[in-house]
Amino acid sequence: MPEEDVIPQTTARSPARPGWIAPAAMVLALIAVLGTLALGWQGYTQMRSLEVQLARRIGEFDAASREARGAAKAANEALADLQSRLMAMETRAQEAQNQQLALTAMYQELADSADERVLADMEQTLLLARQQLQLAGNVRAALIGLEAADTRLAKLGKSQFAGLRQAIVRDMERLRLMPAADIDGINARLEALIQGVDQLKPESEAEPPPAAAVPGGSGTLDTLESFGRETWKEIKGLLRIRRLDHPELPLLTPAQSYFLNQNLKLRLLAARLTLLQRDEAGFRADLGAARSWAEHYFNRRDPTTQAFIASLNALSQVPVALKDAQIQASLEALQALRGGRP
Repeated sequence: MPEEDVIPQTTARSPARPGWIAPAAMVLALIAVLGTLALGWQGYTQMRSLEVQLARRIGEFDAASREARGAAKAANEALADLQSRLMAMETRAQEAQNQQLALTAMYQELADSADERVLADMEQTLLLARQQLQLAGNVRAALIGLEAADTRLAKLGKSQFAGLRQAIVRDMERLRLMPAADIDGINARLEALIQGVDQLKPESEAEPPPAAAVPGGSGTLDTLESFGRETWKEIKGLLRIRRLDHPELPLLTPAQSYFLNQNLKLRLLAARLTLLQRDEAGFRADLGAARSWAEHYFNRRDPTTQAFIASLNALSQVPVALKDAQIQASLEALQALRGGRP
């Protein structure tokens, strides 16, 4: 390339600046630095404030945390105390329940014992009533015993004794409807017969009817005749001839008559015993034996003997036996009640 074509390059210069621009730049730079410092200080101040707040918050949080830990510890302690109290209360409740069960069992045992005593008393009363019926035939005494048992059960008012009470009431009504013999009256009549045995005259001592009196006359002849009759009467008195209705009956000495009377009394006493036992067959057999002895050994023409035999015949027709006099229903109800108890 030719030289003339080469254009020399020269350095371009900036136009000249005024002289106040550099201080202004410095001021601006200073302002910028100050602003930066101010912003930095402000940021630092804010950071310090944040740090203080954070530290205060951390302190508050630590305090709250300590308070929370204290509260939690107190709550745990309170919970433990409540649990211990609850366990103590449960223990006391269990003890109270055990005591209640023990008291209930004791009360039940006492109630059962009381009921057993009542049933034992009822059994004794009913057995005595049955004994009065079987041995003595005393319906009145049996009714008194049954009424006492019914009154006691009514006062107790327990439902478990209702069946027993109903059975007792049924037996009482059945005994009241039974035909009752006049035991006291019959006994009194037998006592009168026993007392009258000594008034009976034996057949061997029967006196002939007295002779009719001959009307007397006057004068010496009548006196001689009267004297002769008296003399003849005395002579006849030395030898007595009597007619006996039972020729086979031996003559009884006074001692034998005494024992005859005593045996007849014993036979009537045996009739009283069979009467109290309501043994109708034995009662009639004893009365029949007494009537046979009265007819055989005593003077049947004597009014006393006739009344004695008539009384024996009347008594032998009186019913004294008790049919179906028993309280088996009450005893069975009692046994069923005792058997059903635990």
